Amino acid sequence: MIERLVPHDILDSMDKYDRIVVGGIISVAGNDDRVLFLKRSKHEFMPDSWEIPSGGIEEGESMLQALKREINEETNLEVFDVGDFVSAVDYLAKDNKCLQLNFRVRCSGDVQLSDEHSEYIFSRIDTFLNNLDGFMLRVLKAN
Repeated sequence: MIERLVPHDILDSMDKYDRIVVGGIISVAGNDDRVLFLKRSKHEFMPDSWEIPSGGIEEGESMLQALKREINEETNLEVFDVGDFVSAVDYLAKDNKCLQLNFRVRCSGDVQLSDEHSEYIFSRIDTFLNNLDGFMLRVLKAN
């Protein structure tokens, strides 16, 4: 249950949102200083933006189930550890009020991208900041 990692005031506010999204700031086993960034495909919403794997919680799913599913769907990686809660960032998407909850995650396997993304890179956050938009800076708490 990763819900226990999320501050109570954030959990208590979740009913104010139309959609809850979970995101993973992924490091690969044995290399915690670099994280995985994905570049959105040209045919996707916000093309060519760099982001972390994320997606909405489906009906009946726990946060952990959704996080594992989304990371696997987008990268083919398997989550084996969820560490800290990092951030909660709200935004509007197609007139829906969304809240993205972000966690530090460790995964294993080899990256195989879905068609949602065209590229990936493992990079230190501090050396990749210039490639990120304001939303991702808020997700990473880097602004």
